[in-house]
Amino acid sequence: MTRLALLVGLCIASSVACRDQAGTQQEKNVPSTTRLGDADIVRLASKRVFFGHQSVGRNIMDGVADLAREHEPAALMIVGPETAEGISTGGFFAHGLVGKNRDPQGKTDAFVRVLQDGLGARLDIAFHKYCYLDVVEGTDVATLFANYKHRMAGLRTAFPGVTFVHVTVPLKTVQSGPKALLKALLGRLPSGFSDNLRRSEFNALMLREYSEREPVFDLAALESTTAGGEVELVEANGRAVRSLVSSYTDDGGHLNTSARRRIAEALCLMLSQLPDAK
Repeated sequence: MTRLALLVGLCIASSVACRDQAGTQQEKNVPSTTRLGDADIVRLASKRVFFGHQSVGRNIMDGVADLAREHEPAALMIVGPETAEGISTGGFFAHGLVGKNRDPQGKTDAFVRVLQDGLGARLDIAFHKYCYLDVVEGTDVATLFANYKHRMAGLRTAFPGVTFVHVTVPLKTVQSGPKALLKALLGRLPSGFSDNLRRSEFNALMLREYSEREPVFDLAALESTTAGGEVELVEANGRAVRSLVSSYTDDGGHLNTSARRRIAEALCLMLSQLPDAK
């Protein structure tokens, strides 16, 4: 058997999807999927927003700051939650760390506390997100989502004037190449596959619950879709799971400069177009 035939055989024998290494995965730039204009930034700047997050959220907010400088530098006020509480007039985009990684329920508890401690009464829009570290192979997805749903329902009752946005859990890259193929031959899953599977299960629950009636920012979908519109899927054991596009990250999980701009643009456009809460 030739080396080429052996390689093709390995790709077929393993159910890990072979990717085009010369194609979209090697793109160094991630062009925006949206068209954000000065008017959108000005409209967003008139709203009072709070975003609770950890490191991937910080990546996104760095992208928001990039966009603000490009479009209308004086318009969007990006501040911490403590500063926001002292702003008497005008809009702001407040953000800050909530909770700790690997404790998603604690993150939601911390987000609730920030709003209950006074900021909630001043907001138009509020949201927080979990990290990829919060949802992994051993996570009880159903229980975690039930808690999230319960706490968000309580916030909705407490702050009827706030629009709450839901954010899907971000993904990581999945192991590929010869090691992944060898694992497939041995009946083992590539590293990262099972974790992304749990994240996708959580995200499916979120989309099913909210997408028809409340705003959902589908971060996982953006992370797993190439600039050309192709979905990054990894297949194993008869299942396919979304994966973070490798050209969007330098470490397998966090967003690089071009990816953070693309995702921040989609977020800003969505937030700018949200109607006032009823």
